[in-house]
Amino acid sequence: MSERALRPRRLLAIAIAVLVTGGLSGARPAPAAADNAAISVNTEDGTTVFKVAFAIRHVMSDVVTETNAAVAYNSCTDCASVAIAFEIVLVDSDASVISPTNIAIAFNENCAMCVAVAEAYQFVLGTGGIVHFDAEGNRILAALRRRLHALRKEDLTIDQLQAILDDMSAQIADVLANHLVSVGPSNHAEQQNTTSTTTPTTTPPTTTTETTTEETTSTTPTTTVGVTTTSGP
Repeated sequence: MSERALRPRRLLAIAIAVLVTGGLSGARPAPAAADNAAISVNTEDGTTVFKVAFAIRHVMSDVVTETNAAVAYNSCTDCASVAIAFEIVLVDSDASVISPTNIAIAFNENCAMCVAVAEAYQFVLGTGGIVHFDAEGNRILAALRRRLHALRKEDLTIDQLQAILDDMSAQIADVLANHLVSVGPSNHAEQQNTTSTTTPTTTPPTTTTETTTEETTSTTPTTTVGVTTTSGP
């Protein structure tokens, strides 16, 4: 691999490490790498690189510090990079610290007529006990995963892509609300009013969104969405 290709990968690795373990996430008790990440790096003129990541995680620990990241980087001419990351975190324990991180970074360097799009969607749900998706929920999530991967082959505008992803996000929220089944008794009473929501933001070239909830677990999903889009000259 050429030095030109290696350089942006090193820069992106450093950027993620700083954002995840540095001052922007000081509430985290210990450093951690991104648990789910889509990283799209394009250094070839006239091409598009499209990366996606989709993860469902059950967490049984006392500390929840899951990280979801989407990073898109260009250093080329007439090119594009797209990174999309979806993560569902089901907190099956009575966690005392819930500090998830959701990151979207879109960056252009030394490029002309280029577009970088990074979109990160993270859902964090305190379940109060072990849960699983019912048959319909599993069917919907499997279809959404296939749809996400199929986007690579479609010629979409940014607005069209955003509309599809927002619809997928709404379907995931519905699955979490209506298609989870408890396994055994709950560990604690439901708590309905402890969530925070971060709405989509666009602040090129870098946007970081983070929610922190301590000493409680919520039965209502906490959803964070990070979106960044940058266009080259």
